Order: sequence, then structure tokens, then C-alpha cells
Amino acid sequence: MFLFLSKVLTSEEEDMDPADYEMVGVLGRMSISIREGGTGEIIYSQAGTRRVCGARSESGQPIPKGVEIVVTRYERGIAYVRPWTEMSGDEVPAESTAP
Repeated sequence: MFLFLSKVLTSEEEDMDPADYEMVGVLGRMSISIREGGTGEIIYSQAGTRRVCGARSESGQPIPKGVEIVVTRYERGIAYVRPWTEMSGDEVPAESTAP
């Protein structure tokens, strides 16, 4: 019975790879904002599944709801994140906006 079930239920094409579940570098969006020095929540997609995780700002600065983020490290079930605009360089520096 075991041999039959193991042949039917297992697939050689779907081996689990730990790299598929690595949190560092994951792109997501803030679902609950992070207050200064506080904790919020992110939504991200991994291995074809939508997931949520507690998050803190890497710099300690607040990050509002809806902002796209990148996970920079993951410790004890908490993702430490930075806004995508910081990582991509799309953010306009404050001194360049002055007349």
C-alpha cells in the first residue's frame, strides 16, 4: 500500500528548493503601516502563494500602508524592510527639489 501511494502522490518534478523560500530580496507591499520604531505587516507572493509577515523598518523610520518594499533581512519571524524607491534610486533627493 505504501509503495502504491508513494508512486501516486509524489512527483519527481516538484522537489522543494530552500532558495525558493528565501526572504531576503522579496518584493512586497505594506498592508499595515510601520510607525517609527514599530512593527507593521507586509503582503508578498512566494512559491505561487500570497503570504503575510510581520515587518519592521530597517532604518527605524515609518513606512506608510501601500508602499512597495524590499526585504533586506529576516530574523525570528520578522522581516526588516526598506521602501523599493530607496533601493531602486527612484527617490528624488530633498536638496535637488529646492529652487
